[in-house]
Amino acid sequence: MDPEEEREKKRVTLADDPSNKAMVQKDLHLLPPEILLEILSRLPITSLIHFKTTSHAGYDLIADPRLPSMFRNRVSDSNPCLILFDYNFPDFGPWFYFVDGEGSSRRVRKIDPPQHSEVDDLVGSCNGLLCLSSPRIGGSSESHGLLIYNPFVGDAVRVPPANRFPNQSEGFGFGFHPRTGEFKVVRIVCYDKILTVVDPALDVEEADEGFATVGELMVQVFTVGTTEWRTKGAPPPQLTDEGQPPEALVEGSLHWVTFVGMEGDGPIFGIISFELADEVFEEIPHPPCQQFVSWRYSLSMLNGCLSAAGLADDLHFDIWVMKQYRVKESWVKQFSFDPDFPGGWPSFSTVICALKNGEILLQYDDSSLVSFDPVENRFKTLQMSGLPNEFQALPFLPSLFSAKATMNSQV
Repeated sequence: MDPEEEREKKRVTLADDPSNKAMVQKDLHLLPPEILLEILSRLPITSLIHFKTTSHAGYDLIADPRLPSMFRNRVSDSNPCLILFDYNFPDFGPWFYFVDGEGSSRRVRKIDPPQHSEVDDLVGSCNGLLCLSSPRIGGSSESHGLLIYNPFVGDAVRVPPANRFPNQSEGFGFGFHPRTGEFKVVRIVCYDKILTVVDPALDVEEADEGFATVGELMVQVFTVGTTEWRTKGAPPPQLTDEGQPPEALVEGSLHWVTFVGMEGDGPIFGIISFELADEVFEEIPHPPCQQFVSWRYSLSMLNGCLSAAGLADDLHFDIWVMKQYRVKESWVKQFSFDPDFPGGWPSFSTVICALKNGEILLQYDDSSLVSFDPVENRFKTLQMSGLPNEFQALPFLPSLFSAKATMNSQV
């Protein structure tokens, strides 16, 4: 056992000792409330929740309305926690996992899904809230149900159902814009539009007794805290895959990788954004690199910047970073990994986030978390007890804000 693990074991043992708990609760009353709040705002989220559930004094302190804002100001974007969604769950329901800590002290904790709610997908994570989808009730013509959920506060609110259309399929995005202070859900739906055939030469997929159907795409937006979805028209023609979720939330905009054309025998991919404040689509300049012409790349946010990562023609894994948002000339190739992944090359890799120590956290093959040290040019598979066999990993900044309160006011 290394020294860090010994210290952690000793700390947990002391915290679980009943006499120590009683002493802590007694000493709490000797400190001014402002000092107590300052101390609590610096604790890890799991320690706060443990404190809340094991101490009457702790419950009252954590209920203080000033604490959520104080805690959010302490949370660091440079070393986020992780939410893991186990999508190969059994019939009993899905499982969520929370990963916190640093280095060898990272720990995996199972957390509860919303009570009395079925969940089949994790739409997105933003500012401590999760957007979850529940299964369709009536087949392909029914819309998914959506929940906004804080796994640590434990409350969830249901998003009003969206419009339903014939033979629809749909995809969702979830994000927050710092200028407006609003959380929004974006829905792209494809459905069959029924037409009356008056011209025999009309180009339609099928016609029967004067009626026909054509595929229609539509964008809808829901602002958390309101009661209705708003229709925004059709998405850009490049964004034809309505089920494809956005890959990155940067500068208050959701981003998709899209097919924009062909060059020779290979496809060309670009980037489309949806700005959540003004609710408009825009094409974002893609990295100026040949290898991304023929290989679909993935998007993420690194140190607050939009980044694009993919396998290069020379079999290096390159990460490009857009230092100045929307400025094409600001794309720089910040990292280029030697092809020396643990266990060989994965079939698909995604960049999760940058860590405080300068390393890059990646997920590959939906089953492993790997950190890359750019100084040592070295990979390390993170060995953590309790990791599910297959999962989706998202950066997560824990929050004490209630999902219900978010529905009623800006945070």
